[in-house]
Amino acid sequence: MIWQDLSTLYLQWPWMLLLLLLIPLFWWLYLNRLRQRLVQQALHFSYAAVVEQIKIAPPVWKRLLFPGAVSLIMTLLIVALSRPTISTQVPVNSADIMLVLDISLSMMANDIQPDRITAAKQAAIEFVESLPPDARVGLEFFAGSTYVVTPPVPQHQEVVGYLKALNLKDLKPRTEIGSALQAALQVLTPPGTSGQLPANKENQPAKKAPDRVIVLLSDGDSHEGFPWELAARQAKAANVTVYTIGVGSPEGGTITYQGLQLPVNFDETTLRETARLGGGSYFRVFKEADFRQVYDQIQKRTIHYEQRTVDLAFLLAGTALASLLMALGVAMVWL
Repeated sequence: MIWQDLSTLYLQWPWMLLLLLLIPLFWWLYLNRLRQRLVQQALHFSYAAVVEQIKIAPPVWKRLLFPGAVSLIMTLLIVALSRPTISTQVPVNSADIMLVLDISLSMMANDIQPDRITAAKQAAIEFVESLPPDARVGLEFFAGSTYVVTPPVPQHQEVVGYLKALNLKDLKPRTEIGSALQAALQVLTPPGTSGQLPANKENQPAKKAPDRVIVLLSDGDSHEGFPWELAARQAKAANVTVYTIGVGSPEGGTITYQGLQLPVNFDETTLRETARLGGGSYFRVFKEADFRQVYDQIQKRTIHYEQRTVDLAFLLAGTALASLLMALGVAMVWL
C-alpha cells in the first residue's frame, strides 16, 4: 500500500513550498477587507442600523468557510507543485496460480483444529485475498476425480466465494494427485502458449510471461489415476512450478465415516517428491497458523516486486479539484 511507504516521502521541487507564504497574505487581505467593510458600514449608517445589520449577518464560521476552503485548495495545489514522491514496491509481472485442494475424506481428520479441510480452506482464502490485483488465481478440487472450479482469473473474490462454499459434505473417497496435477497443468498451459509474451509494435524484446504456479494441498500419498511422477516432470518441462503443502500431524488423526471412527495417517513422501520433480518446494503444516507462513513463502517466491517511485502530485491535484467542486456546491446551496 502507498500509505505504508510514506516514510520514503521526498519533494522533487521543495522550493515550491515558498508559495505557501501566499496563504497568510491571502488571510491578511481578506480580514483587512472585512474590517474595512465594517468600518464603512459604521460611517454610513447609524449605530442602530449597524446593530441590525450585525444581527442578520451570517455567523462567523460561515464567514470563515470561504477563505478556509480557498486556503485548503491553495495548500493542496502548492504541495502538488512541489512534486511529492514516494518509493514503493510494485509487482513487475503478474502470476497465474492454480490452487489445487485435496477434498478426500481423510481431510476431515481432526489432528489440525477444527479439521484439516477447514483450516486449509481458511488459509487459502487469506492467501487469495493477499495477492496483488494483477495476479490471477484459479481453483481445483480433487479426490478420486478432479474438479476444475475456475481457471486463473483476476476476480479474486470469485475464488474466495467458491472456497467459502466448500464444506465437509463435499468430501469424497480416494486421492489421485497425479490426475489433479495433470488437470491443473492443462489449465495453465493451453495449446499454443510459450514462455514469452509477443513483441510489441515497436519491435521491443518480448517480455517474460507471467509465472505459472501450482499450489497443491493434500494429506496423503497417491496410488491411483495419472502417475504423479510424470505429471510433476511435465509441469517442470512446461515451466510451471509445483509447490506442495502437506496437511496433517505426525500422529495422524481420525475421521467419522458411515458411523465408524477410522484412523487416518499422513504420508508426505509423495508430496515431497512431487515438489522436487516439479521444481518447487514442499511445506509441511502441523497447525492452522503454519498455513499463513507457508503461503507467505510461496507468495514471496511467486510475486516479484520492484522498487519504483510514485509521484503523488496528481493525487493532491485531484483532491484539490474535489474540494473546489464541494465548496462550489455548498456555496450554491447557501446563495
